[in-house]
Amino acid sequence: MRAMGGHPTTQYARAGDVHIAYQVIGDGPVDLVWAYGLASNIEVFWEEPSLAAFFRRLAEFSRLVVFDRRGCGLSDRGGALTTPTLEERADDIVAVLDAIGSKRASILGVSEGGGVAALFASVHPERTTSIVVYGTAIALDEHHDALVATTGVANPIAAAEVWARGWGTREAAEFAVPLWASSMRDDPRFVEWMGRYQRQSVSRNEVRPLLLNTFSYDLREVFPAVRVPALVLFRRDDPLVPSHHGRTIASMIPDAQCVELEGADHLPFTGDAEAVAAAIESFLVGSQAAGSRPRRLITLLHADVAMPEGLADGAWQELLGAFDQEVRAHVGRFGGEVVDRLGSRFGAVFDGPARAIRCALGMADALERRGASLRVGIHTGECEVLDDEVQGVAVHVAERMAESARAGELLVSGTVRDLVAGSGVRFGDGRDIELVGTGGHRSVFPVIRQGFTPDAARRLANEQANVFRLDGEYWTVGYRGLVVTLRDSKGLRDIARLLADPERELHVLDLVADAVVHGVGSRTPVLDATAREQYKRRIVELEFDIEEAEGRGHDPTAAREERDALVDALASAYGVGGRVRTAPDEVERARKAVPRRVRDAISRIDRIHPSLGRHLDASIRTGVFCRYAPERPVAWTGGTVPSS
Repeated sequence: MRAMGGHPTTQYARAGDVHIAYQVIGDGPVDLVWAYGLASNIEVFWEEPSLAAFFRRLAEFSRLVVFDRRGCGLSDRGGALTTPTLEERADDIVAVLDAIGSKRASILGVSEGGGVAALFASVHPERTTSIVVYGTAIALDEHHDALVATTGVANPIAAAEVWARGWGTREAAEFAVPLWASSMRDDPRFVEWMGRYQRQSVSRNEVRPLLLNTFSYDLREVFPAVRVPALVLFRRDDPLVPSHHGRTIASMIPDAQCVELEGADHLPFTGDAEAVAAAIESFLVGSQAAGSRPRRLITLLHADVAMPEGLADGAWQELLGAFDQEVRAHVGRFGGEVVDRLGSRFGAVFDGPARAIRCALGMADALERRGASLRVGIHTGECEVLDDEVQGVAVHVAERMAESARAGELLVSGTVRDLVAGSGVRFGDGRDIELVGTGGHRSVFPVIRQGFTPDAARRLANEQANVFRLDGEYWTVGYRGLVVTLRDSKGLRDIARLLADPERELHVLDLVADAVVHGVGSRTPVLDATAREQYKRRIVELEFDIEEAEGRGHDPTAAREERDALVDALASAYGVGGRVRTAPDEVERARKAVPRRVRDAISRIDRIHPSLGRHLDASIRTGVFCRYAPERPVAWTGGTVPSS
């Protein structure tokens, strides 16, 4: 279908509870899906002649499908949430292919969309003819040089703030064009279009969490799982994604073709766009007959029911029978398949890790209502699928993780944690476990079950609320649109006290008062009871003297100075809630302990939330008196996070 002026008509496909806007161009022999990067608007695309010409060139040898992923352009936002996971973005492609009646297609992943193409091919090889990966980075921790060159900072969080600060403005467009399309830097019309494209793709409030989500991707275990023909394209002097990323990705995908093109444009439709299109055409026309191999990227869930103490054998068997029905109901609800069920153990496979996690959470809650608990391991890896049997090292990794989990604990691998970036699922501190028979140690991360729901966490990130709140054994910390979780520590409690009372100087003994009350350390008072009462009486006398002197027109300065000195001494002798201060040796120990544990806590924060780590490092002063004094006022809340 074509609209007036030759532009394709925008249509909609249903993907779960959202509608995905898409267009179809051409009727070539190959179905080719354009999976774009950060943001898009498929109707604004056609306003730029170079992009319209590139689309028509691709449509000469394909049936080209372009679409706006959920939360972007003309597609639904899905309520308040605009940060879809890679898993959800793959769902968007499935929905569009179903809508146009396509059984298999090639996926052209541009920039950050290259990761989407690789994941789609790994999870849905039966729907994928081939993939083309253009201008894609492996992971942001491999991207520091480009971040420095383009933003002046090497930290992904800070880079997101730089890019998001002026999104949609003329200044932002002028900044972006030399980086994304250097050949168009002197074209004022293109600069104007770039600003309009930004504004009509996502709003300024939405782009920050989208960038943070993108910077969380790490696809080093996804590219090797691609088992369809692959072409990796990049331009030699691309300032946003240095060429070594393309060569590395090509080396990771089995039998991938690698083509390095001349030029510095990150966008494929500017600069020598014909060279890009010709490389894609040559690859697609020559690879139509190739098929996928019987391997695919699968998320595996293995779990074991922990038998409650003192439960009779008959009751235990009854519980397992009832739970078997719960397992099959939950797995089916989240689109998975039970592949192993023996006694108290079971295994299931899913197309995506976020579904597996939510399935596990539901099963764990259902089991706990019956008085038992679940140990869960979830891992995403490459597996062989033969006659409905799933084989591979990844299966054993998930099994060993479940065995290593504590009762009631859901452990995920680092691969799963990286792939669900933006889902709102929260994780505790990682730990290394030995996986016997699978090649040594692996880092695993517990899923946080306390506090608010994943959707509420995503909404919190979008609203950019600043939160520092304890949920059970973990702190929920949100700052400038990024929400993280940290296991409880004394240093985090100290920081929370300081944030709750900005600018106020708190004595180190205020921060250790709870420990003193519970019998930790000396209780020798700084002032004994007699001295404290004498100080109080003298302060009352001095207040009377000051009032009398002011009434007679005399100078009360000397009385004020004596009163203030006594007040300070008395204040130093008391802690929070009127508790008596302890002796100088206790003060000295606290003076050393509190700054150390605060700095340790800031270092922990900095590792997973660098923006907040820098802010706290610059704003918190420690010593005998500690203070949170930010350069500009920052509002913090420890209250309730909005529910979903």
